[in-house]
Amino acid sequence: MKVESEKALRVKSLSQDILEHLMEDSTSYNHEDLKHVIEMLSRSVSDLATLYTDRECDHETALKGTISKMRISYNVLQYKETSKLVRKQDKYHPQP
Repeated sequence: MKVESEKALRVKSLSQDILEHLMEDSTSYNHEDLKHVIEMLSRSVSDLATLYTDRECDHETALKGTISKMRISYNVLQYKETSKLVRKQDKYHPQP
């Protein structure tokens, strides 16, 4: 049960990190990237609902899958923000 609680806390932490990225005023995201993030988060919610309602499933595996989907969402947001900064700092290919 302790492992499940730790994984549930990880889900909560990732959720808060994603919200922080999305609420930043200075960052704008591509429509397709946001669509991908929404899909992964929707699948995560579905997994959690299944986990909550289906007592027969393997909770540890389900939580691992949920965390993976949330990390993908987080990484999409983080990568886009980081790549913008790298492009701005690229002295070999200056932006017009």
